[in-house]
Amino acid sequence: MTDTVQDGTLRTRRSLLTAAAGGAAALAVSAIKPGAAAAGVDEPVLQDVNNATAALTSISNATVDVDSFAANATGEGTGAAGNSSAGIGVFGRSADATDPTTNTRNAGVVGVAGSTGNINTNIALTGVYGVSDIEPESGFTAAGVWGESGDFGVIGSGFGGVLGDGVLGVFGVSSEVDGIGVLAAADEPSGFGLLVDGRAVFSRSGRATVNSGSKKEVVNLAGCTGATLVFAVLAQNRDGRYVRAAVPESGKFTIYLNANVGSNTKVSWIAFSNPSNFGG
Repeated sequence: MTDTVQDGTLRTRRSLLTAAAGGAAALAVSAIKPGAAAAGVDEPVLQDVNNATAALTSISNATVDVDSFAANATGEGTGAAGNSSAGIGVFGRSADATDPTTNTRNAGVVGVAGSTGNINTNIALTGVYGVSDIEPESGFTAAGVWGESGDFGVIGSGFGGVLGDGVLGVFGVSSEVDGIGVLAAADEPSGFGLLVDGRAVFSRSGRATVNSGSKKEVVNLAGCTGATLVFAVLAQNRDGRYVRAAVPESGKFTIYLNANVGSNTKVSWIAFSNPSNFGG
Protein backbone atom coordinates (compact mmCIF):
# COMPACT_ATOMS: atom_id res chain seq x y z
CA MET A 1 0.00 0.00 0.00
CA THR A 2 2.71 2.39 0.90
CA ASP A 3 4.66 1.58 -2.24
CA THR A 4 1.58 2.08 -4.38
CA VAL A 5 0.82 5.46 -2.86
CA GLN A 6 4.41 6.56 -3.07
CA ASP A 7 4.69 5.38 -6.66
CA GLY A 8 1.49 7.21 -7.59
CA THR A 9 2.67 10.35 -5.84
CA LEU A 10 5.95 10.27 -7.72
CA ARG A 11 4.21 9.79 -11.04
CA THR A 12 1.88 12.71 -10.27
CA ARG A 13 4.79 15.01 -9.38
CA ARG A 14 6.65 14.00 -12.55
CA SER A 15 3.54 14.80 -14.62
CA LEU A 16 3.20 18.22 -13.02
CA LEU A 17 6.87 19.04 -13.58
CA THR A 18 6.71 17.86 -17.19
CA ALA A 19 3.58 19.88 -17.85
CA ALA A 20 5.13 22.97 -16.24
CA ALA A 21 8.27 22.61 -18.33
CA GLY A 22 6.23 22.16 -21.48
CA GLY A 23 4.16 25.24 -20.67
CA ALA A 24 7.26 27.33 -20.08
CA ALA A 25 8.75 26.24 -23.40
CA ALA A 26 5.54 27.05 -25.25
CA LEU A 27 5.44 30.46 -23.59
CA ALA A 28 9.04 31.15 -24.61
CA VAL A 29 8.34 30.18 -28.23
CA SER A 30 5.21 32.33 -28.38
CA ALA A 31 7.22 35.26 -27.04
CA ILE A 32 9.68 35.15 -29.95
CA LYS A 33 7.28 34.05 -32.66
CA PRO A 34 5.06 36.71 -34.36
CA GLY A 35 1.48 36.46 -33.31
CA ALA A 36 -1.56 36.67 -35.54
CA ALA A 37 -2.24 40.25 -34.44
CA ALA A 38 0.08 43.20 -35.01
CA ALA A 39 1.35 45.54 -32.32
CA GLY A 40 -1.16 47.80 -30.68
CA VAL A 41 -0.90 51.44 -29.66
CA ASP A 42 2.36 52.25 -27.86
CA GLU A 43 3.71 48.73 -28.46
CA PRO A 44 6.81 47.55 -30.34
CA VAL A 45 6.57 47.06 -34.11
CA LEU A 46 6.43 43.36 -34.99
CA GLN A 47 8.29 41.61 -37.77
CA ASP A 48 6.74 39.61 -40.63
CA VAL A 49 3.23 40.94 -40.07
CA ASN A 50 1.22 43.99 -41.04
CA ASN A 51 1.29 46.47 -38.17
CA ALA A 52 -2.10 48.13 -38.41
CA THR A 53 -2.13 51.60 -36.88
CA ALA A 54 -4.67 54.34 -36.33
CA ALA A 55 -2.22 57.23 -36.01
CA LEU A 56 1.15 58.32 -37.38
CA THR A 57 4.10 56.05 -36.59
CA SER A 58 7.41 57.90 -36.84
CA ILE A 59 11.11 57.44 -36.17
CA SER A 60 13.22 60.41 -35.09
CA ASN A 61 16.99 60.50 -34.74
CA ALA A 62 18.38 63.39 -32.67
CA THR A 63 22.01 62.65 -33.60
CA VAL A 64 23.31 65.12 -36.20
CA ASP A 65 24.29 63.71 -39.62
CA VAL A 66 23.06 60.20 -38.82
CA ASP A 67 20.33 58.51 -40.87
CA SER A 68 16.96 57.88 -39.24
CA PHE A 69 15.77 54.76 -41.03
CA ALA A 70 17.05 52.23 -43.56
CA ALA A 71 15.23 49.50 -45.49
CA ASN A 72 17.19 46.90 -47.43
CA ALA A 73 15.88 44.23 -49.79
CA THR A 74 17.50 41.21 -51.44
CA GLY A 75 17.37 40.44 -55.17
CA GLU A 76 14.62 42.34 -56.96
CA GLY A 77 12.79 43.18 -53.77
CA THR A 78 11.83 46.80 -53.08
CA GLY A 79 13.88 48.54 -50.42
CA ALA A 80 11.02 50.79 -49.34
CA ALA A 81 7.52 51.05 -50.78
CA GLY A 82 5.01 53.83 -50.26
CA ASN A 83 1.35 53.64 -51.23
CA SER A 84 -1.68 55.85 -50.76
CA SER A 85 -5.23 55.37 -51.94
CA ALA A 86 -5.70 59.06 -52.74
CA GLY A 87 -2.73 60.99 -51.35
CA ILE A 88 1.04 61.03 -51.90
CA GLY A 89 2.66 57.62 -52.19
CA VAL A 90 6.15 58.75 -51.16
CA PHE A 91 7.03 62.18 -49.77
CA GLY A 92 10.61 63.42 -49.46
CA ARG A 93 11.67 66.77 -48.07
CA SER A 94 14.91 68.51 -47.22
CA ALA A 95 13.68 71.49 -45.27
CA ASP A 96 16.58 73.96 -44.95
CA ALA A 97 17.06 75.78 -48.27
CA THR A 98 18.46 78.98 -46.76
CA ASP A 99 22.14 78.27 -47.44
CA PRO A 100 22.68 76.20 -50.62
CA THR A 101 26.37 77.15 -50.69
CA THR A 102 27.02 75.30 -47.44
CA ASN A 103 24.11 72.85 -47.43
CA THR A 104 25.02 71.10 -50.68
CA ARG A 105 22.88 68.00 -50.00
CA ASN A 106 19.56 69.83 -49.88
CA ALA A 107 17.52 67.51 -52.12
CA GLY A 108 14.04 66.21 -51.36
CA VAL A 109 14.47 62.84 -53.06
CA VAL A 110 17.63 61.21 -54.44
CA GLY A 111 17.47 58.19 -56.72
CA VAL A 112 20.58 56.29 -57.82
CA ALA A 113 21.02 53.48 -60.33
CA GLY A 114 24.53 52.18 -59.77
CA SER A 115 27.22 53.81 -57.67
CA THR A 116 26.41 56.47 -55.08
CA GLY A 117 29.82 57.94 -55.92
CA ASN A 118 28.21 59.39 -59.06
CA ILE A 119 26.06 61.78 -57.04
CA ASN A 120 27.03 65.36 -57.84
CA THR A 121 28.96 67.16 -55.12
CA ASN A 122 26.30 69.89 -54.99
CA ILE A 123 22.63 68.90 -55.38
CA ALA A 124 21.26 71.78 -53.31
CA LEU A 125 17.79 73.20 -53.98
CA THR A 126 16.68 70.09 -55.87
CA GLY A 127 13.26 68.54 -55.41
CA VAL A 128 14.10 65.27 -57.17
CA TYR A 129 17.64 64.27 -58.15
CA GLY A 130 18.38 61.18 -60.20
CA VAL A 131 21.71 59.78 -61.38
CA SER A 132 22.73 56.61 -63.18
CA ASP A 133 25.92 54.87 -64.22
CA ILE A 134 26.79 55.05 -67.93
CA GLU A 135 25.25 52.20 -69.92
CA PRO A 136 27.55 49.14 -69.77
CA GLU A 137 26.46 47.68 -73.11
CA SER A 138 25.56 49.04 -76.52
CA GLY A 139 21.83 49.18 -77.17
CA PHE A 140 21.07 50.39 -73.65
CA THR A 141 20.57 53.98 -72.54
CA ALA A 142 21.13 54.95 -68.92
CA ALA A 143 18.76 57.57 -67.48
CA GLY A 144 19.02 59.55 -64.27
CA VAL A 145 15.29 60.27 -64.41
CA TRP A 146 12.79 58.44 -66.64
CA GLY A 147 9.27 59.77 -67.03
CA GLU A 148 6.69 57.81 -69.00
CA SER A 149 3.03 58.45 -69.67
CA GLY A 150 0.38 58.17 -72.35
CA ASP A 151 0.34 61.96 -72.21
CA PHE A 152 3.55 63.73 -71.12
CA GLY A 153 6.38 61.74 -69.61
CA VAL A 154 7.97 64.84 -68.07
CA ILE A 155 6.42 68.24 -67.34
CA GLY A 156 8.58 71.18 -66.35
CA SER A 157 7.31 74.64 -65.44
CA GLY A 158 9.04 77.81 -64.32
CA PHE A 159 11.05 80.63 -65.86
CA GLY A 160 12.70 77.84 -67.82
CA GLY A 161 10.44 74.83 -68.09
CA VAL A 162 13.32 72.47 -68.95
CA LEU A 163 17.06 73.16 -68.76
CA GLY A 164 19.39 70.77 -70.55
CA ASP A 165 23.18 70.86 -70.33
CA GLY A 166 25.58 68.46 -72.01
CA VAL A 167 26.96 67.37 -75.36
CA LEU A 168 23.28 67.16 -76.31
CA GLY A 169 21.50 69.67 -74.11
CA VAL A 170 18.05 68.44 -75.06
CA PHE A 171 17.38 65.48 -77.36
CA GLY A 172 13.96 64.84 -78.88
CA VAL A 173 13.12 61.97 -81.18
CA SER A 174 9.88 60.47 -82.49
CA SER A 175 9.60 56.90 -83.76
CA GLU A 176 6.02 57.40 -84.95
CA VAL A 177 4.94 57.94 -88.55
CA ASP A 178 4.47 61.70 -88.98
CA GLY A 179 5.67 62.15 -85.39
CA ILE A 180 7.40 65.28 -84.10
CA GLY A 181 10.77 65.10 -82.36
CA VAL A 182 10.53 68.52 -80.73
CA LEU A 183 7.56 70.90 -80.74
CA ALA A 184 8.33 74.55 -80.03
CA ALA A 185 5.36 76.90 -79.73
CA ALA A 186 4.40 80.35 -78.43
CA ASP A 187 0.84 81.09 -77.32
CA GLU A 188 1.16 84.84 -77.85
CA PRO A 189 1.74 86.45 -81.29
CA SER A 190 4.58 88.49 -79.83
CA GLY A 191 6.31 85.37 -78.49
CA PHE A 192 8.84 83.16 -80.23
CA GLY A 193 8.15 79.52 -80.96
CA LEU A 194 11.87 78.89 -81.48
CA LEU A 195 14.93 80.98 -80.63
CA VAL A 196 18.31 79.77 -81.84
CA ASP A 197 21.30 81.57 -80.35
CA GLY A 198 24.29 80.32 -82.32
CA ARG A 199 24.77 78.10 -85.32
CA ALA A 200 21.92 75.93 -86.61
CA VAL A 201 22.03 72.82 -88.78
CA PHE A 202 19.20 71.65 -91.02
CA SER A 203 19.50 68.25 -92.67
CA ARG A 204 17.23 69.38 -95.53
CA SER A 205 19.62 72.04 -96.76
CA GLY A 206 22.80 72.10 -98.77
CA ARG A 207 24.59 73.26 -101.89
CA ALA A 208 24.05 72.10 -105.45
CA THR A 209 26.22 72.76 -108.50
CA VAL A 210 24.87 73.93 -111.83
CA ASN A 211 27.42 72.72 -114.37
CA SER A 212 29.04 74.95 -116.96
CA GLY A 213 26.84 75.36 -120.04
CA SER A 214 23.66 74.46 -118.14
CA LYS A 215 20.96 76.49 -116.42
CA LYS A 216 19.36 73.86 -114.21
CA GLU A 217 20.22 71.18 -111.65
CA VAL A 218 18.11 68.35 -110.18
CA VAL A 219 18.57 67.65 -106.45
CA ASN A 220 17.28 64.37 -104.98
CA LEU A 221 15.57 64.86 -101.62
CA ALA A 222 13.79 62.08 -99.72
CA GLY A 223 10.31 63.07 -98.59
CA CYS A 224 10.08 65.98 -101.00
CA THR A 225 6.65 66.50 -102.61
CA GLY A 226 5.01 69.09 -104.78
CA ALA A 227 3.97 70.90 -101.57
CA THR A 228 7.52 71.31 -100.21
CA LEU A 229 8.79 74.87 -99.84
CA VAL A 230 12.25 75.10 -101.45
CA PHE A 231 14.33 78.28 -101.35
CA ALA A 232 17.52 78.64 -103.41
CA VAL A 233 20.06 81.41 -104.04
CA LEU A 234 23.35 81.66 -105.91
CA ALA A 235 26.36 80.97 -103.68
CA GLN A 236 28.76 82.52 -106.21
CA ASN A 237 28.71 85.84 -108.02
CA ARG A 238 27.72 85.39 -111.66
CA ASP A 239 26.91 88.62 -113.51
CA GLY A 240 23.41 88.59 -114.97
CA ARG A 241 22.58 85.16 -113.50
CA TYR A 242 20.07 84.41 -110.76
CA VAL A 243 17.81 81.60 -109.58
CA ARG A 244 14.60 81.82 -111.54
CA ALA A 245 12.75 79.01 -109.71
CA ALA A 246 13.11 76.03 -107.40
CA VAL A 247 10.40 73.52 -108.36
CA PRO A 248 9.63 70.60 -106.00
CA GLU A 249 8.17 67.24 -106.96
CA SER A 250 8.11 63.73 -105.53
CA GLY A 251 11.54 62.81 -104.18
CA LYS A 252 13.41 65.73 -105.77
CA PHE A 253 13.38 69.36 -106.83
CA THR A 254 14.86 71.26 -109.77
CA ILE A 255 16.79 74.53 -109.58
CA TYR A 256 16.39 76.76 -112.64
CA LEU A 257 18.62 79.71 -113.49
CA ASN A 258 17.60 82.48 -115.84
CA ALA A 259 20.37 81.54 -118.32
CA ASN A 260 23.24 79.13 -118.86
CA VAL A 261 26.38 79.68 -116.79
CA GLY A 262 29.86 79.80 -118.30
CA SER A 263 31.44 77.87 -115.39
CA ASN A 264 30.32 75.57 -112.57
CA THR A 265 28.14 77.57 -110.19
CA LYS A 266 27.14 76.69 -106.64
CA VAL A 267 23.58 77.27 -105.41
CA SER A 268 22.60 77.17 -101.71
CA TRP A 269 19.18 75.73 -100.88
CA ILE A 270 16.92 74.86 -97.94
CA ALA A 271 13.62 72.98 -97.89
CA PHE A 272 10.71 73.26 -95.42
CA SER A 273 7.44 71.42 -95.03
CA ASN A 274 4.42 73.48 -96.00
CA PRO A 275 2.80 74.77 -92.78
CA SER A 276 -0.62 74.99 -94.42
CA ASN A 277 -0.88 71.24 -94.96
CA PHE A 278 2.37 69.80 -93.51
CA GLY A 279 3.12 68.57 -97.00
CA GLY A 280 6.70 67.75 -98.04
